[in-house]
Amino acid sequence: MAQGRRQPWVRDLTDRWDIVTELQEVKRRVKAVRAVRRSTELEGSRSTNATRADQVDYARGTINAAELRDRVRRRYNMR
Repeated sequence: MAQGRRQPWVRDLTDRWDIVTELQEVKRRVKAVRAVRRSTELEGSRSTNATRADQVDYARGTINAAELRDRVRRRYNMR
């Protein structure tokens, strides 16, 4: 077999592993957003709708944590 080419069953297992790890990553991001929201609520506050929308983008994987942070900082003129 030529180097770099995999049998179809190996490629299938690799694809499944990528799906599992992506699912785990989504679960991790959702858990992080829920924890932040819960903490904010325990302090007697609530995230704005704009921040919540950014959190949803993060949980979906549309943006990363650095972009989430940057959006929130820009919104509130923070450095």
